[in-house]
Amino acid sequence: MIKNWIHEQVDRNIAQFDKAMETHYPESRSYVRDPVAHLSRLCDQCNYLEAVKVVDWQKYLGQGSAVLDLGCGGGWLSGYLSTFDSVRTIYALDSSKHYLSEMMPRVVELMGGRPEKVQPIEGLFSPLLFPDGHLDVVVAASALHHADNLESALKEIRRVVKKDGWLLLLNEAPTSRFGHVYLIAKSTLKTLIRSTLQMYKPVSQAVSSSGFLSNPLLGDREYPTWYWEEALKRSGFELVQHIDSGLPAIKGGRGPSLEHFVCKAC
Repeated sequence: MIKNWIHEQVDRNIAQFDKAMETHYPESRSYVRDPVAHLSRLCDQCNYLEAVKVVDWQKYLGQGSAVLDLGCGGGWLSGYLSTFDSVRTIYALDSSKHYLSEMMPRVVELMGGRPEKVQPIEGLFSPLLFPDGHLDVVVAASALHHADNLESALKEIRRVVKKDGWLLLLNEAPTSRFGHVYLIAKSTLKTLIRSTLQMYKPVSQAVSSSGFLSNPLLGDREYPTWYWEEALKRSGFELVQHIDSGLPAIKGGRGPSLEHFVCKAC
C-alpha cells in the first residue's frame, strides 16, 4: 500500500505569514501573538483602518451580502465589515491557523463586530472552494501582492464572484512606472555584483516582467499601477475607481499612500 504524505505535507508547509514574521522580524512577536497589541498596531500605530474608511461601503454592500475577506490575517477587516447590517456572511480566509483560531475571535470582539457573521477558513488564494458566482463582494487588504501569480489569483476571484459583483483591493501601495523600473534596475545590479563576487545568498529578490519579488522572506511583490490595471482587465474586472487614501501605512510616516482599487465583475 502507498503511504500518502501529501495532505500532511501541505498542512505542515502551508505558507503562514505570522510564522514568517516571527522568524525574520522578531520585533513583531508582541503584536502577532496578542490580539490587543495586534489591533493597536494596525489601527493606532498604522492607518490601515482609517484608509479603508474612505471607501463608501454602502455602495458595495447590498442587503444580504456574502463577502470573502481574502488574506484576512487577524480579522480586523472582517470585524469592521461585520458591523454593517447589510452584510449576511463574511468568509474570512487566511493560511494561518493561529490567526484564525486564536486571534480573530478576540479581534472581532474588540472591533465591536458581529462574530456570528464571520466564518473562518484556513486556505490559500487559489483554488477557492466556492461554487461559481457564489459571492457578492471580495475584499483583500494588503494581501494580493503576496500571490504567487497575480492574474491567476484574480481569475479565480472572478470565477467565484457574481457578475456585477465587486472586488475591492485595499491598502496596496503600487509603485509608479519609473519607480518600478528603478527598483528592478537596483536589484539587478546587486544580483550581478553578488554573482560576480560569488556572494552566496539562500534567498534573494527576484526580478521578472510579471512582478518584482521585493521581499522573499514574506513573499512581497511590487507591481506598478499600470500592471495592476492590466491584470484586473485581463481577469474580467472593470476598474471603477482608483482611490488614493492620502494616508501612509505608518501614522506620521513619509511612505507612499495606501491605495484602493474598486472593481466590478464584468
